[in-house]
Amino acid sequence: MASAQVTAATRALLRDAMNLHSAGRIDAALKTARRAVALAPRFAEAHVYLGNTLVTRQRQFADGLAALRHAIELSPNDATTIYTTGWCEEYVANALERPRHPHQAVAEDAPMLYAAARAHFLQALAANPDDQLKADIEDMLDVVAAATGEPWEPDEPAGRSA
Repeated sequence: MASAQVTAATRALLRDAMNLHSAGRIDAALKTARRAVALAPRFAEAHVYLGNTLVTRQRQFADGLAALRHAIELSPNDATTIYTTGWCEEYVANALERPRHPHQAVAEDAPMLYAAARAHFLQALAANPDDQLKADIEDMLDVVAAATGEPWEPDEPAGRSA
């Protein structure tokens, strides 16, 4: 039976996955990260890594977004997790609007994904991120606003745009 606890060993597996990723060994990195998740199913950081990598490197959009959204369930107040989910939703929305390469299908269309990204960026702002992450979130809100034609306000509540 898999342990729900994140241990030094599971953290080491995630570090190994990231090192494999840096070396360009994406399939091996994903396999290693999946081992970390199997050992510690509540390891939100490993789910974030899996989701981000599946979306951006494997174009496994549905699986990647599912992993990211699960990570938010595991760590609902972590600004980085929420931001990364929004970033990947925007990435997928953009890819759907400008298809260039094959990808795994998703249930949402681009407008739905932009709306989800916007909601996640606002939620990440509400989670009191550090100054650098706050600037990144605001930049991405500007990207979504440019794509959708819907401006955002710095004091806009997180739930309003969902």
